[in-house]
Amino acid sequence: MGIDEFEELKKKISKDKNFSCSQYKDPYLKRRFAIRMRATGTKSYREYMSLLNTDKEEYPILLNVLTVNVTEFFRDAPVFEEVKRVMGAMIKGKQEGKKTFARIWSAGCSNGSEAHTVAILADQILSSHVDDFKVNIYATDIDPDSIKAGREGVYKPDLLKGVNASYMKKYFTEVDGNYQVVEPIRKMITFKRNDLINEQPLRTMDMILCRNVVIYFSRELQEKLFMNFYNALNDGGYFIMGKTETLVGPAKDKFVPINNKERIYQKQAG
Repeated sequence: MGIDEFEELKKKISKDKNFSCSQYKDPYLKRRFAIRMRATGTKSYREYMSLLNTDKEEYPILLNVLTVNVTEFFRDAPVFEEVKRVMGAMIKGKQEGKKTFARIWSAGCSNGSEAHTVAILADQILSSHVDDFKVNIYATDIDPDSIKAGREGVYKPDLLKGVNASYMKKYFTEVDGNYQVVEPIRKMITFKRNDLINEQPLRTMDMILCRNVVIYFSRELQEKLFMNFYNALNDGGYFIMGKTETLVGPAKDKFVPINNKERIYQKQAG
């Protein structure tokens, strides 16, 4: 399987489906292509391209494999302990400034578990004041199936192993062996499709979480995304990234680290 065939496959996908493979690093693409090639029994990129031409069911599966981002509730608990602390301070500051709402963006939200985790933390912070202050959460992903799953808010038990017993009792109801997030929490979140690379970012956010997403992108696109997130935040807004990811490019000098270990940064005022 030569490099020319690999490049041809990337170009074919981009042309056929308007899906930019250039946003991903080559090793990531090769691993994902290999998953489908093993599953379909194709031995070369050339064979796999022929399959894409003849099997109309393969493209949707391939695109799902390329965009899938495995995630679960309270993934990496220390991060969310710190997110809760930062969010609490942010909400308190807004309340002291007579503000009545905050806007949070879960970018690359996958199945919506991160967005629902944030909504649960917000409900815990607001407690009895939940009717006096609104936390509006926007969850976006390029994959329409992920958006659909997030809206439904139904999850298998293995995705909930990080949820403590009191949260399970308060925020989930059992549905045919799975668990659905209760309606008041689901209503805090707006799920919508968004292509982080090719579409405009959301604006006027107080907090953005984009964790374990940009690691798959090229350095150039990482720099672009970090600046997009910077510009999407209000002054003093917070950006949370994956613990294996590193700020690069101009954004590195524009964010102030709040917690380096947990990868939480703040946009400087002005």
